[in-house]
Amino acid sequence: MPLCLPILFPTAHALALRMILQLGVKPSWFECNNSDKLGSNSFKEGPATFGDLRSYMIETTLPPIGDSVVAELLLKVLEPYRKDGCILDDGRASLYSAIVNKGTCARFAFAAAIFGDFQEALFWLQLPQALQHSLDKSTSRSSEKGFESSVRGDSEQTSTLNRIASSERSAARNVANNTASCGQLSTMAFKQEQLWFNANERIPWHDKLDSEDALQKRIHELVSLGNLEAAVSLLLSTPPEGTNFYPNALRAVVLSSAVSRSLHELAVKVVAANMVRTDKSLSGTHLLCAVGKYQEACSQLQDAGCWIDAATLAATHLHGSDYARVLQRWAGFVLRGEQNMWRALILYVAAGALPEALETLRSNQRPDTAALFLLACHEIYSQITTESKPADEVPGSATERSQKLLFPSKNVSDENLIAVSEVFGQYQQKLIHLCMDMEPIVN
Repeated sequence: MPLCLPILFPTAHALALRMILQLGVKPSWFECNNSDKLGSNSFKEGPATFGDLRSYMIETTLPPIGDSVVAELLLKVLEPYRKDGCILDDGRASLYSAIVNKGTCARFAFAAAIFGDFQEALFWLQLPQALQHSLDKSTSRSSEKGFESSVRGDSEQTSTLNRIASSERSAARNVANNTASCGQLSTMAFKQEQLWFNANERIPWHDKLDSEDALQKRIHELVSLGNLEAAVSLLLSTPPEGTNFYPNALRAVVLSSAVSRSLHELAVKVVAANMVRTDKSLSGTHLLCAVGKYQEACSQLQDAGCWIDAATLAATHLHGSDYARVLQRWAGFVLRGEQNMWRALILYVAAGALPEALETLRSNQRPDTAALFLLACHEIYSQITTESKPADEVPGSATERSQKLLFPSKNVSDENLIAVSEVFGQYQQKLIHLCMDMEPIVN
């Protein structure tokens, strides 16, 4: 009984077998023709291999990528292992025959699992769902009005702060100019103008004192005068480590809602940001959600390390580019912080950041995986477009579509796709040379 453990092959030969499994080989290739092995019933008698070995490769409509003659050379390299019956056992060969025609992702996942790369196998199995998810999200993207309204909101917040400052300056001028009420008569004031003048006169007095009590009195005077904007500004100036931070924050949020929506949103954002400084990020995000600031809430959750919570919130409330930014930032953390390339790739794909996913593979010196990624995306995208559109609406003939590599991203040029294919071809040629220089290890 031969030992069927391809992972123990010499590295070059193991990579050769992996590529053959990925490209797709007919199940008949695994059948052994060595009569000495037939007594164990573990292998079926197969035809002797001669002639063009490429006939063992499955037929596919995928566009060519890499070197077209490499498959035959790899089969020749692996022939001693095949004759010895030590490539795949019956169970694994049966599994492969069941999935070999189920698509590229199934073959890629099988090849990864055979060699113990289970994270990569999970990536290939998740890739169709992630790409479909990305395309679904892109079709239901948020309208441009949402972005424009957020820009207007920011400008409104800026103008609100300017109004607060100008109102305080005008109040100071009124104090300087109004001399009608003074001395003992001020204690007998009853007219609105006189009461307002007296209150405005007291505010600078409270401002000169540093105590919390003086601050509260100043806020009270501003509220009494109806200058809610200035009162909110003072309340928001309370440091988060102060003992009155939460009462002042509550009053700021409530009072701002009586002025305008833009001031209310500004107050909530300031309070939420201060809560993050006191390790109360979750409470801060709840306030942001209350005013519809889901993008800022997701950013705060991610800053606090709550990546899954941020993704859940984004999936519930965000669409289009807003949703993609949350997933893309998460992917960057997983890639650089957790050093998990495969999980990061899935997040990039789900976010629609296919160029980033491709660049990640290239920067990690995975030319073979980058080429296979293009093939898988081509196959998945072709199936999706074929199912969603009638055949006569799909541009180009069937032959042209099968020869041209389709990549569902406008940010990747045809030149970049060709470059990936060329580098993959160079990788294949180098692999062939390594295989030829190494003797097979068989029983």
